[in-house]
Amino acid sequence: MEDVVLAPGRYKNLHSSTSLGEKFGHLHQMIRQEFTYIDRVSVSLFDREMNALKTFVQSSKDMPLQFYECLIKNAPSLMEMKALKKNRLVNDMTVFNNGTHEHTRKIASNGYQASYSVPLFDCDDFIGMLFFNSYQKKVFKKKDLIKLDLYAQLINCLMVNKLQSSQMLVGAFRSCLGLVSYKDPETGNHLERMARYARLIARELAKKCHIDLTDEFIENLFLFAPLHDIGKIGIPDDILLKPGRLDEKEWEIMQTHSSKGREIIDAIADHLGLQSFEHLSLLRNISGSHHETIDGKGYPNRLKQDEIPIETQIVSVADIFDALTSHRSYKPAWSNEAAFEELTRLSGIKLNPDCVRMLMENEPAILAIQNRFGDAPGDHA
Repeated sequence: MEDVVLAPGRYKNLHSSTSLGEKFGHLHQMIRQEFTYIDRVSVSLFDREMNALKTFVQSSKDMPLQFYECLIKNAPSLMEMKALKKNRLVNDMTVFNNGTHEHTRKIASNGYQASYSVPLFDCDDFIGMLFFNSYQKKVFKKKDLIKLDLYAQLINCLMVNKLQSSQMLVGAFRSCLGLVSYKDPETGNHLERMARYARLIARELAKKCHIDLTDEFIENLFLFAPLHDIGKIGIPDDILLKPGRLDEKEWEIMQTHSSKGREIIDAIADHLGLQSFEHLSLLRNISGSHHETIDGKGYPNRLKQDEIPIETQIVSVADIFDALTSHRSYKPAWSNEAAFEELTRLSGIKLNPDCVRMLMENEPAILAIQNRFGDAPGDHA
């Protein structure tokens, strides 16, 4: 037998440039080679601002929970796991038959009979929950949990690496955006609200008419939506801060902020060594084409209809709605009803009608966002 042998490596796909969803599916396949009864593996992320868990990535044949969010206080068992940093084994899920929690009911209604749940941490920071589910009862053995915990730690590392890369990228761009806000301040929580409106629209689209959208895509859309105007850092102050109407030449310069945004994104990603970050194109699209309109009369490239990426069409509706309903130095805040009328007028002409409809059909969620992220009187620009 040779003393030196080159082996392909069982986990080599985890270091490839494939998407997180594909890596997750590969890990699930490896787990099932040892534990054939594990039919679903999923991760939900923790939203600290909303104190909620939201679906993020999963591998299963039925996808029982997608585009779903719940307050962690409504799941006391998960809250206890988070606080104690303890795993939870449920070998017979009929114990939850009388439960009222939607997550439990949805999992049970899809035939899952047992689960093993693991809280995920980045050092001491809680980042989410990992779930192993099986269609069979009483299949998790104590000796299996030792090996499953190793897989859980591997998944924990994969998630931390993914989140840290995203946070590094977003943090760098938010620092640049902070420089823009010194020159061109928005109302206090405008970016928080519009990002959540974008996520709301995307989730509803995914549920009803746009099957290509995934939880992972929607989460990255939420992270990147506030960065749409990063190119304004490249606009001269005398134009950016001009109180009156821009003349033709000045307007031409202002319109370059979209293409400048793409250039800034590429430069920062290059400096951070994140050129291969899988969702960089999503960020470039949001910044570079958020002023395109479906009638082809927007800028910078006069794209129309489906030529405009769906993420950009979503962000455009979210941004316009919050701009209309926010107080600015040159106008009072519009009511939601008045803003809906304006969106309806623009629907099918400038804005994607499905995106407009998904927002307008979810006014209770809009009100919740406005109540949570309302502006204090001193925040008005």
